[in-house]
Amino acid sequence: MNNSFLELLKSLAPFSDVEQNNAMPFFKEITLQKNDFFVKAGHFSDRMAFVQSGLLRSYFITKEKEITTFFAIPGSVCLDAHSFFGLKQSQESIQALMKSELLVINREDLYSLYEENWKWQQVGRLLVEKYFVASEERTIALQSQTAHELYEQFVAEFPDVVQMVPQHYIASYLGITPETLSRVRHIK
Repeated sequence: MNNSFLELLKSLAPFSDVEQNNAMPFFKEITLQKNDFFVKAGHFSDRMAFVQSGLLRSYFITKEKEITTFFAIPGSVCLDAHSFFGLKQSQESIQALMKSELLVINREDLYSLYEENWKWQQVGRLLVEKYFVASEERTIALQSQTAHELYEQFVAEFPDVVQMVPQHYIASYLGITPETLSRVRHIK
């Protein structure tokens, strides 16, 4: 079991070692190879993953254009919330950009943990709060910052990702064209 996952849990709720060990059978370790999908748009997804290693990208397609919405780096949680919580078909795909190790739990097992122990409810609440705040900050940034400011913020948040993914994924994530990204990358 990945220590960073256990550290995340303990940072969110006061789990004992026994409580953590009792929950681990609900989680499955899976490996995705580069270009494998964790979630495919149009399908139902009842799985959530903790990224242990690697890198994943969440995106949707509109007007034959891929729009990147999220990069899942080690230590982060990834899921299609629309499908996982709403019990609807996924609107996005989540694809591995390199070999990635994930710790996965399905919705039914997670809800069993919620019922079993209030600490799991706290973990769920705090993770949702964290991602809701991040989503709100991203929405405001996309509406209020310049392309250069968006890129600088991206580099600060995802320093390793800048060198690991095609630039058009980053441009799409920032809501700018690849040509604009090329220009802002050279501004000092």
